[in-house]
Amino acid sequence: MSDLKGTWSGTFNQFSHDINGSFPVKLTIDAISGNEFTGTMEWPTFDDTRTRVKGMVDGGLIKWTETEYLRGDDAVLGGLYVAHFEADNRIAGDWMDPKHTITPKGPRYGTRGADFVLKKE
Repeated sequence: MSDLKGTWSGTFNQFSHDINGSFPVKLTIDAISGNEFTGTMEWPTFDDTRTRVKGMVDGGLIKWTETEYLRGDDAVLGGLYVAHFEADNRIAGDWMDPKHTITPKGPRYGTRGADFVLKKE
């Protein structure tokens, strides 16, 4: 868990909501308690939107969701990010879009709407 704390930057490759493109994103994990964490996400090309995130480590998976806007409103709240470590300083995974069918069972829910790779700064 302590390896997660810090700032992670990378690319979000979206293919949902009639958008096909790659966008820069920054995840900052600033607090860890047990297997849960909190932090923020920043979207510089989405009107500089910043959101609050809440997440957890579940076995080998790192899961989080954006829970509220801190600045701007140009991101989809409630989607589930499901990632894993690819290397010590690199995580990768999928974003599950909550705007489609939601099946709350299992490690993922929603419809896959993007993938991403983040590297620790």
